[in-house]
Amino acid sequence: MKQDTPCLTYLNPDDAPGKRAIVAAALDLFASKGIEGTSVRAIAAAAGLTNPALFRHFPGKEALGLYLFERIFRGFRSSLPAVNESPFADQLHATLAAYLRIFDEDLQAALFLQETLRRFWPQLPATLRRQSLIAHFHALLDVGVAQGVVDANEDPKLLLAAVLGLLGQFARQLNFNEIPSPAISHLEAVHRLVLRSLSAQPAMPPSPRRATR
Repeated sequence: MKQDTPCLTYLNPDDAPGKRAIVAAALDLFASKGIEGTSVRAIAAAAGLTNPALFRHFPGKEALGLYLFERIFRGFRSSLPAVNESPFADQLHATLAAYLRIFDEDLQAALFLQETLRRFWPQLPATLRRQSLIAHFHALLDVGVAQGVVDANEDPKLLLAAVLGLLGQFARQLNFNEIPSPAISHLEAVHRLVLRSLSAQPAMPPSPRRATR
């Protein structure tokens, strides 16, 4: 993780060095082998510690995974700009820029958040769940609809799926080097694609079929 970037601050500077080493090692192993494929022993060894030292900080890898998930989510969520009444396209641009910068700052952490969402999301405090990434985009889409930029006739859930699905697949393709880094270099193209998918502009009429004889 880059030490000069504030977004994904899952390593708490107030934690003991041993705990920070455990958290960093766990992310590396969870990302490469998955939670099920990672043992407590492997995490402790990668952190340069013993099993008992790890258990002084976490009762097991499930608790460690939840701690890591919550820390990453809090950093991710706090990096997104507040939704207001500014032009929708500008706010969308700022939100997408925040996402892509996070991908550049720590793609591994962003992918961990994405891949373990179903597992850990229900365990977060209710107050934190109300601040979901989906809630942010819902509020943003409401502004777009009010401004006549987002298609009010489309199901908001489908619009959210289009945007978040694009960002999720974008992150995976970055991870496999199918899209060249840095992510932020694709901001304008991603912005255009998302605006097009949300647009309230009428679709082009279908071409008339040729008459058959």
